[in-house]
Amino acid sequence: MGMMKKIIMIVSLGIGLLLCVSCDRVVKQPSYKKVDCVGTIPPEFETIVKDNLFEGVTAFSDRLFKIEMIAEGNDQQTQEQRIIMMDLYGKELVEYMIKIDDDHHVNSLTATDDGGFLFVLGFFDHYSHDKDLWASANGFASRVIKCDKNGKLQFDTALEGIEGSALSHCYEQNGSYYLFGTYDAAKEPEKRESDVFIVKLDYHGKQIKDRLIRGSDFDSLDYVKKNSGGFLLSIRSQSDDGDFSGSDSGGYGVDWIVNLDQDLEIKEKKKTDGSDYYKVRIGEKNGVSVYLDEIVPKNFDAGNPTAYIDYGEYYLIVSENKTGVYEHPPLYISNMLYYTETVYSAYDQNGNLIFRTAVDSTPDYSEIIEKFS
Repeated sequence: MGMMKKIIMIVSLGIGLLLCVSCDRVVKQPSYKKVDCVGTIPPEFETIVKDNLFEGVTAFSDRLFKIEMIAEGNDQQTQEQRIIMMDLYGKELVEYMIKIDDDHHVNSLTATDDGGFLFVLGFFDHYSHDKDLWASANGFASRVIKCDKNGKLQFDTALEGIEGSALSHCYEQNGSYYLFGTYDAAKEPEKRESDVFIVKLDYHGKQIKDRLIRGSDFDSLDYVKKNSGGFLLSIRSQSDDGDFSGSDSGGYGVDWIVNLDQDLEIKEKKKTDGSDYYKVRIGEKNGVSVYLDEIVPKNFDAGNPTAYIDYGEYYLIVSENKTGVYEHPPLYISNMLYYTETVYSAYDQNGNLIFRTAVDSTPDYSEIIEKFS
């Protein structure tokens, strides 16, 4: 026991000496603070900010979408959720109510050309201690659901054996819907790999075609861009065979760009330097997706951007900013919990800040902790 104490004291002293060698080499803890307000908030944004209407929205050129939980079942394994379609000033246009279980989550929420919307009720596997088995044990499916501009259901297509992660991106082109993602082939017997999955549905939700872009190792989809002839896929591959023959990965991830036509045929593919790795879509301008690195400066100082909304003469960036560390986390939670605020920053088209304000968005940790306790 005495030797153990001595070792701990030596290690602690060593760490202390390392920290004192040079101030510029000390790893500093992040400092969290609220943003400073700038300019005057236009009247049309006062209610938006007050009610924090744009927290968590998915943004398109002319519409915004948001998901709200309405009620939770007594067993805490089912929820009733409301999908809201709004205009760019937060006016509700349509709502769609859906009941889901804890095996499924809404993802790939997408505006469609007919004024409606499409979303995926994606299956996400998890282990159930109550049932002592994985949720996927008895089979599973994800559902692609399409509503018209009035919120009326148009189709509900089940894709058997497909998880939500395989349907994480959705685009519409020439009257068809294309969904893309990463397929976990490890669920199949004797396979330890993941592949890139694409499925094409017609206007009525009927499956036209699907395909895998794959090798024999782990391959995953980073992002998708629509182009005139089809789609550009950014893929991270650890395979050296199949569609990634010649990758020379050595078991490490190599970045590829794959050009896919509207019939899901590969027209071109090439290795890249990975500069587009983890490209994140945050909005749309004139019908074209806007990505985080394209619109947000590197010195953006208002937290993590979540939405880009274009208003013509100016655009709005919605972001989540950490303002402090929650002081009373329960012992069974290893992750840090934070106080947060949703920040609304408006810029002119030259990138000059016009106004900025924020509203508290900290979850009710006390209620959450009490629920799980």
